[in-house]
Amino acid sequence: MDFQKIIFVLKKGTRLRCFLTLIVLGFHLMAFSQEKTQAIKFGGSASLSSSFYNSNGIDPRQPANMQVGIIRANISLYDVVELPFELYYSSGQTRFQQPFNQFGVSPRISDWLTLHAGYFSTQFSDLSYGDLRILGGGFELTPGDFRLKAVYGRTRHQMEPNRVSYIPEVYKQNAYAVSIGYGNTSKAYFNINIFHAVDDSTSVKADSLIITPNENLVSTFDFGFSFSQYVSLRGEIGVSAFSLNTKATKLDEIQIPDLLFTPNNSTQIDGAAKLNLSITPSKYWSVIISSRYIGPGFYTLGYALMPNDLMELTFAPRLRLLKNKVNIRSKIGVRYNNLRDSKMATTNRLTGMLNANWQVSKNFGIDANYNKNQIESLHKNDTLRLSNVYNSYSITPRFNFDAFGGSNNLIMTYSFQDVSDKNIYTMQVSDNNTNSVTLIHILSYINSLSFTSTVLNNRTIMESFDSRIFHFNETVGYRFLKKKLNTSFSLGANFVGNIEKSSHLVFRVNTSYSFGKFGNLGFFMTNNSFKETGTIARNYNELYGSLQYNISF
Repeated sequence: MDFQKIIFVLKKGTRLRCFLTLIVLGFHLMAFSQEKTQAIKFGGSASLSSSFYNSNGIDPRQPANMQVGIIRANISLYDVVELPFELYYSSGQTRFQQPFNQFGVSPRISDWLTLHAGYFSTQFSDLSYGDLRILGGGFELTPGDFRLKAVYGRTRHQMEPNRVSYIPEVYKQNAYAVSIGYGNTSKAYFNINIFHAVDDSTSVKADSLIITPNENLVSTFDFGFSFSQYVSLRGEIGVSAFSLNTKATKLDEIQIPDLLFTPNNSTQIDGAAKLNLSITPSKYWSVIISSRYIGPGFYTLGYALMPNDLMELTFAPRLRLLKNKVNIRSKIGVRYNNLRDSKMATTNRLTGMLNANWQVSKNFGIDANYNKNQIESLHKNDTLRLSNVYNSYSITPRFNFDAFGGSNNLIMTYSFQDVSDKNIYTMQVSDNNTNSVTLIHILSYINSLSFTSTVLNNRTIMESFDSRIFHFNETVGYRFLKKKLNTSFSLGANFVGNIEKSSHLVFRVNTSYSFGKFGNLGFFMTNNSFKETGTIARNYNELYGSLQYNISF
């Protein structure tokens, strides 16, 4: 298979034809492996979709039409070499989204070597590198208890600023990561991880005083071991060096190879650590104690979003009673920032969760939930002082019974949410409480006919605001042609009453036909009609549809 030709075809923008070619090629490979020999095995999945959109009364919120193709496949050679690859394609208009055309391959040779090329993602550790999709190459060696990983490539593409929409520039960023370790991850192990990323300051032509090119070096040591089958400990410690501006004056007195890092006047160094203790003395109860410290100057560009300047501790017990008929999960945690008094005020957060499930009998069960989130910041300036308490309660009884000639499921949920603001300057616009009642009834017949009815009533009360929402929806489903053709029709409405009154009518059609081993073809269409009365009345209509083909081979 000539992957260079495939990439060239994608760059030429031939849209779905390349995907149809790949599917046909996949069928040929599958037929060859079945008819000739089992030395070559080919399998995977493909998804092709084409959608349309039209709107009246408002600006379009989606492209008028868009084609999307996704292929995930795997080639196995003699059960020793595995060659998985992924291919993504979208013809969406750049006005609505950035088109993504990506190809990646990660062949696995035996059970100890994996190679990466093109677009791929992998994780090294929680504090170094993990959720970035990289364009480049790498390998992962795992012979026995030994581990060696290395990747290199581009983690971010350059983009010139858009002065009209106030979108800032983005520098091209290259990165590498190396990890070496030893041990059995279920018993005892350690890993040493290094991650480095640097922005190309010449990749953006426009001058900028707001966005500056960065450089980052992170080194961590993660470990874990089990004291017994009941107690295990996992942790990681790390240090990072981060330069806010690579154009700043270089520190000549510090000699470090440029391949590792170039310190300058904008460089800051800080540390981070996390620890997780798991205790499971019985199958009926367990507890997990976790802690995390991230210094205010600790940065890693190996994760898209990682907060810093925090210290947190969580305690999460679980309990099972009455022969697993009762399951109780809970969690309580505290977090605070301003670890070095570098801010004008410290923000403290208290979070809690309690979830209980009780299967009283075969036909009756009940769920209960409680969530708490409290944030407090004792700022010297009264108008900036923060003290919010959020509480949420819900109870859900569940019933199963036979009636109306079929099987019935009845689910009722009552929930109450309360937000309390202790700041006298902001409480008038923040204090609120919400009551909500939801009723869902599902009636199913042996002949595959089903009815799903949903009713919701919601009320939110504030000091100067009172909002009511009423919603109902009915869905009818049926299977035809020996259950190969699935169809469903839905009609729903929302009525909102506050300062202005509005109504929202939604109609949906969903069908899919199964061709067995040759995949399935589906069609989805929805129409949204919105009407509003009052001083600022808005009326609009939206129509959206999608034709999709999926196959596994």
